[in-house]
Amino acid sequence: MARQARRREMTEPAKPRAMLITFEGIECAGKGTQIALLMDYLRQHGIDAISEHEPGGTLYGEALRAIIKHPEIALPAIYEKFIGHSDFPDAKELATRIGKGAFKLKRTPECEFLLFSAARAEFANKIRRLIAHKIIISDRLADSSTAYQGGGHGLPLELIEQVNRLVLRNLWPDLTFFLDIPVTEMFSRVAQHKEKNAFFEEYYNRAFFERVRRAYLTIAETEPNRFLVIDGSKPIAEVFEQIRPQIDGLLGISHAD
Repeated sequence: MARQARRREMTEPAKPRAMLITFEGIECAGKGTQIALLMDYLRQHGIDAISEHEPGGTLYGEALRAIIKHPEIALPAIYEKFIGHSDFPDAKELATRIGKGAFKLKRTPECEFLLFSAARAEFANKIRRLIAHKIIISDRLADSSTAYQGGGHGLPLELIEQVNRLVLRNLWPDLTFFLDIPVTEMFSRVAQHKEKNAFFEEYYNRAFFERVRRAYLTIAETEPNRFLVIDGSKPIAEVFEQIRPQIDGLLGISHAD
């Protein structure tokens, strides 16, 4: 019996250790599509993984995601729910005025960053509980704030790093795939997207996303072992073929005949 147990230990592949793999990119870079392909690929090889997204993934995180990404929908809905509530005496007026377009919904870069950070704090707490036993595949994490609020909006990178350290508490990706597409390609894809983002279209222009893309490429230069640049402009299958060998090496997936 002991001999059989030792034989199984020698022939069965070692289970991959728990780890965090993230995907980054500008809008419509194809992160969601590649994550879905990766999840299918891991299942085919008997590897248990969980797919997550940020901002979101928690009760408070999903609410903040709605406010961050779609304030033109979320804010009127919130105020309408509080009409007549003593804590929100102006709720009816605010809901009405937002609905009529009386307010500009643009927020300060600092507000935007702290909204993301609040959602990230909840998300990181959840991931810390899961990562001891699972491989986590996440659509975005702290690199997004370095690129968007740092590169795009120009907030001090030292401030962003300090806040990220506070909310992440040593949680950091083992590997990050940056799906790189030209900004012109991004706007072409956005135009074809069935769910238009009114806030996105009004407040973020080409120059903003050029700065975001450059910031991502700077991260790749400073952390080449973790942050891998993938040509996201290629057909979907070809993009995944850039990702797959990296995953095979990281997780010890063999393709021996």
